[in-house]
Formats: sequence, structure tokens, C-alpha cells
Amino acid sequence: MDKKNIIENYDLSKNSWFGLGGKAKKFFLVDNDKDLENFLKVNNEDIFLVGSGSSILVRDGGYKGIVIKLGKDFRKIEINDDNEIVSGAGVLKSQLSDFALKQSVNGFEFLSCIPGTIGGGLTMNAGCFGSDFSKIVKKVYGFYFSGKKREISYSDIDFNYRCTSIPNDFIVTKVFFKAEKGNTEEIKKKIDEFKSVKNVSQPQKIKTGGSTFKNPSPDVKAWELIQKSGSNKLHFGGAKFSELHCNFIENSGKSSCDVEKLIECTISEVKKKFNIVLETEIKIIGEK
Repeated sequence: MDKKNIIENYDLSKNSWFGLGGKAKKFFLVDNDKDLENFLKVNNEDIFLVGSGSSILVRDGGYKGIVIKLGKDFRKIEINDDNEIVSGAGVLKSQLSDFALKQSVNGFEFLSCIPGTIGGGLTMNAGCFGSDFSKIVKKVYGFYFSGKKREISYSDIDFNYRCTSIPNDFIVTKVFFKAEKGNTEEIKKKIDEFKSVKNVSQPQKIKTGGSTFKNPSPDVKAWELIQKSGSNKLHFGGAKFSELHCNFIENSGKSSCDVEKLIECTISEVKKKFNIVLETEIKIIGEK
């Protein structure tokens, strides 16, 4: 294990799309299974796994435990002899979509429009445009915080809206996907259509965390509740909802406290007006 990959008092704002947050007591950029297994056998408490940082809010007080980020060997994609796409959990969703396109494999088009890594996307069953991870996954490989290895088959995972039954103390390192052949031109056309819709309906190139809240149900959209409750007009410091899509928070400030206040106030206003409690899609970690 390369000890240069273990950093004390690491600035977590570098790994957050919001560009906010304090320091991690210990940060480990792990490059392979063996190093991860060995590390976990002696460091297995207060662990948080960070991907691209697209859907987390790190509090100003930082994280007092260990933050792990998957490196080199977890960013590879291939097709194996069983005709499965095998992706490291550190691969970006858009990279997997591009790979599937080049291999003329369909079903991965929706990933072109979702930020973040495969590991995080799988754990929360990320999706859009009528598709999600439950439709393409075959099995998952990874480690418990104890260092114990495990392979989890599709049938042993409960997939629900923006959540799965994968344990909180399990680190996904590799995902096996179905690889069904399709027409390259049709796949490319669908990706272009999805990206076109996204580019006009969601804010781009800003400091944000992606979708802030989960939709309470298929028929009740979080953005509509935010708008109808008047919460879309709220702002705290440099945190406010995007005018393009009010389920996205834009940050121009320097404190995660402002973003969290906006989230808390929105939950309160929506509850007051509609008696619906919004749940965050963004994960909030660390000390206030």
C-alpha cells in the first residue's frame, strides 16, 4: 500500500461539486482491491466513500472519520467472456454510456445524463428518462467495512426509487452489467436526445449538487412542491435555487451552512403547505 495515498486533514471541498466543506481526518485514494482489503482490516470505523462529489454536501466542520475514494484499478471498463460489461465503481456514468455506445450495447443511454460514479449510482439506483440501474445490473462485487469480500447477485438486491438494499457498510468496487446488442445509430440518437433535453432543462457548469430532493411519488415532483410553496425564491448567503430548474441549488458562497439552511427551510415550507416531507437526494455529511 502506497502511504502517499493516505492524507491527513484533507480538504474535502476539492471533492465536492458545491466546492464546500471542511477537512477529513484521513483521506485514502485506493488504487486496487488488495490495498482496500488491507486498509479496511485495520481502519473500519466512520468510513464515507466519495465518488465524483456530485451529490454530497460536506459541512464546514469537515468529517472526523475516514474518507475513501476509488482510484486507478476501479476506473476500468471491459466486456468479459460471458458477454457482460464489467465496470469499476469509480468509472463515471457518462464514461460507461460512451463505452456501451462504442460497443453497440443499448440500455445505457440514460447514464449519459447523470453525473457521478457507477458505485454511487448503483447504491442509490440512479435513473432518468424512464430507466435506472435496476434494468441493467447483473451482479455486484465489493467489500464490507470489515474487509470481507462479497459478491451480490441481482436477485439479492431490492431496487426501489433512489435506493437499494445494498448495506451501508458495503463498498461497491465492481459492477457487472447486461450487454445486449443494439443499433449504434439508434443508441447515439437516443443519447443526443437525452442530452438535448437535459441541456435546456437543467443548469450546467455551476457549483451545484445535482437534484436536491427525491420526488415524493411518480406523480408528485419535488420541483413543483418547491415552486408552489414559494421556496424557489429563498436564498441564504450564496445558496439559492436555480431559475432553470428549482430542484437544483446553485452555490456562489463559501459556507455549506447556507446550503443546508436552504434545504431545511424548504423542507419546512413544503411540509407546512402540503403536509409532505421532502427527502434529500443529496447526502449531507460531517460536523456543523
